[in-house]
Amino acid sequence: MLRSPGDAIAARRVDIAIVAALTLLAAALRLWRLGTVPDGLHGDEAWTALDAQRILREGWIGPYVTSALGQPTGPLYFTAALFKIMPETTFTARFSMALIGIATIPVAYAAFALMYNRTVAAFAAALLAVMMWHLHLSRTAFMVVSWPFAEVLVLWALWLPMRRRSIVLFAVAGLLHGLGVYTYNAYLLFVPVPFVALAWTSCHEAGWRRRARFLLVNGGVFAVCGIVAALPLINYVRTHGHDYREHERIVRVTASPQWQEDGFFGRARIVWDRAGEWERGLAAGGRADFGDGLATDGHPAVGPIIAALALVGLGFSMWNWRRAEHAVLLACVLLLPIGALATYEDGLFRRTLGLAPVLAVLAAFPLAWAWERGWAARAGLLGQAAMVVPLAAVAVVGVYSIVQYFGPVQDTEAMHWVYPYQLDAASRYIDELPKDTYVYFYSDRWSFDYETRRFLAQGYSGEDRSTEFRGAVVGPGDDAPPDRSRNIAYVFLGTYIDRAGDVIGRYPGGGVTDVWRGGEVEFRAYFLPRTEPAGAR
Repeated sequence: MLRSPGDAIAARRVDIAIVAALTLLAAALRLWRLGTVPDGLHGDEAWTALDAQRILREGWIGPYVTSALGQPTGPLYFTAALFKIMPETTFTARFSMALIGIATIPVAYAAFALMYNRTVAAFAAALLAVMMWHLHLSRTAFMVVSWPFAEVLVLWALWLPMRRRSIVLFAVAGLLHGLGVYTYNAYLLFVPVPFVALAWTSCHEAGWRRRARFLLVNGGVFAVCGIVAALPLINYVRTHGHDYREHERIVRVTASPQWQEDGFFGRARIVWDRAGEWERGLAAGGRADFGDGLATDGHPAVGPIIAALALVGLGFSMWNWRRAEHAVLLACVLLLPIGALATYEDGLFRRTLGLAPVLAVLAAFPLAWAWERGWAARAGLLGQAAMVVPLAAVAVVGVYSIVQYFGPVQDTEAMHWVYPYQLDAASRYIDELPKDTYVYFYSDRWSFDYETRRFLAQGYSGEDRSTEFRGAVVGPGDDAPPDRSRNIAYVFLGTYIDRAGDVIGRYPGGGVTDVWRGGEVEFRAYFLPRTEPAGAR
């Protein structure tokens, strides 16, 4: 039945209203107190900022950088663009990734509305907006949040030509898919997924000639355009294969000592246990990830409600596996967890973030089903109740996620460890000193050259005085007097804070600074102004 122009306009207005409301919600959650929650700039976040500054200095820096173990550079150019018009601060670095996280919500709605319907799309986008997994990683300068954005963008771009059968749109979708490889290393797990959609769609063509033509022409155009877009990275892999695979060599499960020592059954147990860790962290928490701070006790990355709904939705997709839009979800469920299962130690939630929109849409299926049944019988009490239940489920998930994330989650041991607020505070102190100040740095955990200090306090010279980072370098020891022809700052963190008294007693005449956080001293500093004119020696 054809809709009248008036119905089409009304439907479009509803779409706009839903998208606007969900995007505003996502923006509010991802921008509020962005510079201080999480409190402390992570080293990988600092790398995003430092590499963006490098782009401003050098221009094109290639498709891949070796910083943070190695990562594609796509999002860095966006951060660099913002650095040109905004202050080069923690807020701006995080803001660049937060914008990508915010944009994921309306694009997810557009993709899922095209693949399924408006109701499914609305519930999926709402769940994704409040899901702690996506919320947290949208509020950091980790570039991984660009991965789910690229996924939903590609799905939307692919479903347009599959509906309209436009060769030009297939080319555009292929280009977008090829550009996806510049978002995050684990995007490669998603690369086969669109081809599943193309293969499943071709099976519904009438006759083998039309099936072959659909795959060879439309699929071929899609694949060729994807390869063209990915050529710079492909060439980098060809010419710098060792550098490109360094990240994988470090984190892959086959490189772990336990894997090397175990036999077949022991290795199978390693993968099984890893799957249990990952599932527990997503659904219930209790597997604190010291790579990003997610999944601490009682604070799951996804939560039991979304997990239970997603299991129901998975059954629905399995029942409808012959349809391309459900085959895509099943392919994602099979492929994307490999990011956790094929690696070891921390980082398992970052390496599977691409599954977040998939879980959101799977969880949306039963909610959309209940809503549509309730809407059909909305005149009765039972129908109204059926409409209230899915809305209440989203509200409960959202309120719990928001309250927990901005409250108890920020006070967990994992968050305090992962986001170095002590080093952050010390770096900001250094950045307020005269630029000619030389820093003697004492820390049992961070070097003076750690990325957080390098970004927050740029242009300062210094050296490590802690035994952990001085190594075997032969030179002046702890007792060596400072060069008083320039300003000197002693900065003490962690177990070295109590050592400040010795330095203060030995070299009087300076100023002491203690910075407290609750009952904790974040750092102690001792500033000695110069006593001789610069250049007197």
